[in-house]
Amino acid sequence: MKAVFFDVDGTLIARDGSISAQTIASLRRLKEKGIRLFLATGRHTTELEEPLSRMRIDFDGYVTLNGQLTLDASFQVIDEAPIDAQDAAILLAHADRRSFPIVTVEKDRLYINYVDEYVRQAQDAVSMPVPPIGRHDGQNVYQFTAFIDDAQTAALTKQLSSCKITRWNPYGIDIISKDGGKAKGIAAMLDHYQIPREETMSFGDGENDRDMLAYTGIGIAMKDADQVLKDNSDYITESAQQEGITLALQHFHLL
Repeated sequence: MKAVFFDVDGTLIARDGSISAQTIASLRRLKEKGIRLFLATGRHTTELEEPLSRMRIDFDGYVTLNGQLTLDASFQVIDEAPIDAQDAAILLAHADRRSFPIVTVEKDRLYINYVDEYVRQAQDAVSMPVPPIGRHDGQNVYQFTAFIDDAQTAALTKQLSSCKITRWNPYGIDIISKDGGKAKGIAAMLDHYQIPREETMSFGDGENDRDMLAYTGIGIAMKDADQVLKDNSDYITESAQQEGITLALQHFHLL
């Protein structure tokens, strides 16, 4: 095994917001063995500062924004996939009209048009603050995060020709390029570091992790993962709070 990719929320960070000391120790042991470690997350780089400061681990790269922006260990761009201009215009118009709360995500900043209870509950669930209020100023957009229910999501999907939607919370969805996803970012990362795909492993818990678990050599779902993810994984481990990462690494004899 040459590389392991970790989702953040619900995987490295437990659903109560904690990060297990045992998990951190296990990741450090992997590093000592020469195995490269990567984050593969829907988060923006600004949302990684706090967990990275807690873990104090030098990751080898970051697949951020669900694969829309892939960065090396120094946060330099390896691969990027901005949202199609036509679809971005539709979503920015929704933001201006305040059709629903929506976060616009650029390379160096993210901001929301307004905040409601859906936003507060979704952000609390992943222990992240609500983004600041802001407006688009012409920069490329790599992801939108909308806080809408299933009916609104179905209606929005019909308006977008070049995007796909994954749900990460009962109240929150991520909108990315149709050909994007964590697997795309991982493929760019593996090409950059010349790592064979079959010598990789990934851990996840949400719908947006499905393509990642399918793409890597071994895909591992957390015990409290979405059922569709567990149904399409190679192995199901315990939850983050129950030391699922360490137990899986031991199962596959990496520790």
